[in-house]
Amino acid sequence: MRQTFQFTAKLLVVLTLFTVLFSYAMFQGGFVSWFLFYAFLPFLVYMTGVLLYPINDWKVERKLSKRVATGGESVEVNVTLTRRIPFPIYYCVIEEYLPESLKKQDRHLEKFRDMEKANEFQQDRIVKKVTFPWFKRHLRYHYELEKLPRGEHQFKAFRIKTGDFFGFIKKEHVYQEEDKLLVFPYKRPVKMRERVYSFEQGASPSFKLNEKNTNVVTGVREYRQGDRFAWVDWKTTAKKNQMMTKEFEQEKSVDMLIILNAVYHPSMNPVSFEGSVEFTASLLEELHKKSSQLAFMTLGDGRAYFPFHQNHSQTHQIQGHLAKIRPLGRVPFSQQLDRERAQIPSGTIALVISHYLDENTEQSLVKLAKKSKRLVFFYVRPREQLNFQDHQHIKLLKNQGVVVQVLSEEQLIQQEFEVST
Repeated sequence: MRQTFQFTAKLLVVLTLFTVLFSYAMFQGGFVSWFLFYAFLPFLVYMTGVLLYPINDWKVERKLSKRVATGGESVEVNVTLTRRIPFPIYYCVIEEYLPESLKKQDRHLEKFRDMEKANEFQQDRIVKKVTFPWFKRHLRYHYELEKLPRGEHQFKAFRIKTGDFFGFIKKEHVYQEEDKLLVFPYKRPVKMRERVYSFEQGASPSFKLNEKNTNVVTGVREYRQGDRFAWVDWKTTAKKNQMMTKEFEQEKSVDMLIILNAVYHPSMNPVSFEGSVEFTASLLEELHKKSSQLAFMTLGDGRAYFPFHQNHSQTHQIQGHLAKIRPLGRVPFSQQLDRERAQIPSGTIALVISHYLDENTEQSLVKLAKKSKRLVFFYVRPREQLNFQDHQHIKLLKNQGVVVQVLSEEQLIQQEFEVST
């Protein structure tokens, strides 16, 4: 109905111009009046042609240079529009409707240099190009999206606009053309320093997160990616005609669980959450190389749990989950953590990453620490936003035996994470 009304209104404009010019020539007479009429007649014919020319039957194609990227990288986009009828078009405006998720930028380590200026993380991206196709049937344009932010970005539509020379007739059409771009979090090496405890014999680590006990062999299992060459049991491999690896005591006795806080909080810093996700992805990759008994859980707008099986499919699922995750959910993180505590086996090494800390979270962490063999809490927070309550919560957690590691600008801008466990 609306389109019919607009078409009728534009047609009336053309007819009105034609009537005015023709009436002037008829009543005025003379060379000048008829010259004006005939001089303007081609423009009236062209305006009528633009009005009748369909722009809703073009073929639109978008090609991305890659559909999977890492935060901070760039992707090139090539758009091709093919017209069925080569009608002479004076101008054509092509505008890409970018998703809201792309109206941010990821400057790698630089975004953590001043985490309090979270607004600098936002960027209005406008992709618009004006071309003068005339009789061309194929219209092409290219643009590049730089500093891609983490997330699943869904391209949905283009808008095509054209018109006559004077702007009396304007036409536009929106083409639905869907594409997806998945951007994984940027990962860095993680260097873990083991905390030293004093014993009568001297000072030594009580145990290590990333070291297997190679003295006591308890069995054999199938070879997994990341196992050392020295662990291969050649006798069993020869019998079963399949690569088999020795299984050590520590592999069975120590399980590790990484928990990411993905709950939204009004006072949270969005850059802190990005730091939490990047650190989590980096930590998972580091521990994945060195530990087979490792699981991962996120608590936010629901629970997501990934037991680590050391296979490519599981790793890809976790990467995809970390790429798409957003701080959501109405149930506080502390309540969700209390609910999950009953399901966590005793003696587990728990590593919790959070962008927010309050009294309820502190109490939940203390309860989890009593059930765990060790609890390491990674708190991602800008240095200037660490207030008195934060320091009090951290002090109380340390008094209860929780290992607390604060990750602020100083740690997040480094080429590799260096943390104490």
